[in-house]
Amino acid sequence: MPLNESSATALVRITGLAIVCFNEEQRRGEVALLRDQHHSLDIKLQRPAFQKGGGGDHIVYQDIASYHSLPKEGVRIEIKAAGAGAAEGFEIYRNGEEFDRLDSPDPQDFRHIVHMDLLHDGARLRPTGHGPHPLTGLYISGGRFYTNKLDTELFFEKVEKDAAGHVLRREPFGNVGETVGVALGGEEVVFKITVGGREESHTLRRVEGLPLRVVITNMDHSPNAVYSDMADYYGYLASPDGRAFDLAPVDEEDAQAAEGGSVNYKEFCHPVATDLQSIDQL
Repeated sequence: MPLNESSATALVRITGLAIVCFNEEQRRGEVALLRDQHHSLDIKLQRPAFQKGGGGDHIVYQDIASYHSLPKEGVRIEIKAAGAGAAEGFEIYRNGEEFDRLDSPDPQDFRHIVHMDLLHDGARLRPTGHGPHPLTGLYISGGRFYTNKLDTELFFEKVEKDAAGHVLRREPFGNVGETVGVALGGEEVVFKITVGGREESHTLRRVEGLPLRVVITNMDHSPNAVYSDMADYYGYLASPDGRAFDLAPVDEEDAQAAEGGSVNYKEFCHPVATDLQSIDQL
């Protein structure tokens, strides 16, 4: 089924340092937000409104509630579709059986989000058991997961390293999904956040054709932010043979020379996916 954001009751957008997995038993999507000392977790709940200007009315989004620089520990977020028309469980948007990152016609295909296990040819990664930073759990029920934003300005090469960190090979990888989107239907979407044992709840009621938004960012806004987050993810996930992959950006015009080395580094912060059964394993 084609993806139509305008038909949703609410749209969740997740940008920054995050690990996504799908819990079949609990029938929900789960996101672990990595809470290191550099990344700041901010959330905005927004509703659409008409604003006059220019040649007529246009839609703007106004904040209903916002949470800034949330604590590193003691935070839990739950988002659930409810009422008539709400889907059960979760869905992952994939356009067709085959997917080629280097030649995909659909920028919203969820497979643009980097999948850690697939980097290792499908070898299931295991939790390290000693992640270096706290995690904030985000649990989403009744949503359709897709790529909300595909960064087409950066083309990445995949750099394979052995257990000692030595580069084994490089190869073109393609564009990378920057923001995970989740479309939820139903009569309403319920947002709950717990901070230090105190819970707050917001009910986002459906407005036909004008979805509400939940914007979640876990970003490093400092001017010297690193270009790759892969080392952070390998603090929580490890391959059986100790290999690791990095993603190095190159200019689109230099993509053909990707095997020769990366140029023109830029700031980039992207979520990843994994085949873990639950983020509670991290």
